[in-house]
Amino acid sequence: MLQMRDAKEADTTCLVDPDWQNSACADYLDLEPRLDLDEIMSAPERLDAQLLEVMLSRHKCGLSLIATKSRPTQANFLDPAFVLRLLDLVSARFERVVIDLPRSWETWTDQVLLGSSRVFVVTDMTVPGLRAGRRWASAVAARLPDVKPKVIVNRFEQQLLFGTGLRRVDVERALDGFLAGTVSNNYKLVREAIDRGLPLEDIKAGSNVSSDLKKIVFNQSTAELRSSPTSLSNVA
Repeated sequence: MLQMRDAKEADTTCLVDPDWQNSACADYLDLEPRLDLDEIMSAPERLDAQLLEVMLSRHKCGLSLIATKSRPTQANFLDPAFVLRLLDLVSARFERVVIDLPRSWETWTDQVLLGSSRVFVVTDMTVPGLRAGRRWASAVAARLPDVKPKVIVNRFEQQLLFGTGLRRVDVERALDGFLAGTVSNNYKLVREAIDRGLPLEDIKAGSNVSSDLKKIVFNQSTAELRSSPTSLSNVA
C-alpha cells in the first residue's frame, strides 16, 4: 500500500519506528536501521535536516524508514524533546508519515497522537483482541478528546450464516463505533512479503489484503492524509 510506483511519488513517505526497545520495522522490510542513538544522544543539538538524511534507511519501493537497532534489555531513556524534534524534522521532510507506536505509553505519546491526522489501533479477530482494541480506543478517546481513534481488525475471516465463529456483526457490536475496517486473513501472502522484505503488491498485485488496506487508509481525501502523520498502535 505504501509502495510508490510513480516516480513523482518516490521519496514522499516515511515510516517511523519509535519502539527503541523492540524495533521490528527494519526486519520486516529487510533494511539496516541507520538511526544511531548513541551518536545522536551524545550531542542532540546536531540533529538537523542534513543529519536526518544520513540516518534514513531507504527501501527500493521508495519508502523511507527511521529506525534504530532494538535494545530489548535497555529501558527507554530518550528525552521527549528529542523524540518530538526528530518527528518534527521527519514531518517537514516528507509528505506522508506513518508512526508505528510502541504498546507502552511514553511521555511523548500524547503529543504524537494530537499531531496525527488519523490514529489506528490494530488488533486481531479474536474475542480478547476485540476487547483490547475497544479498551485502547476508548482509553485514548477519553484521555485525548480531540483524537478520534479507530480500530483495524486484522486476519478477518467472513463466517457463514450458520457458522460458529465471529461474524462481522459481532465485530461491529464489540467495537461499538470504533471500527475502521477489517483486513482479510491471508497469512501465507503476508508471511512471504515479510520474509522477503517486499511490499504486498510485489508478491501479488491486487490482493485482498492490499484492497482492504486501501479502503481503510484512503477513505479520506489526499489533502487530509498529507496534512499530518498517521499513528498506529498494535495491541494484538
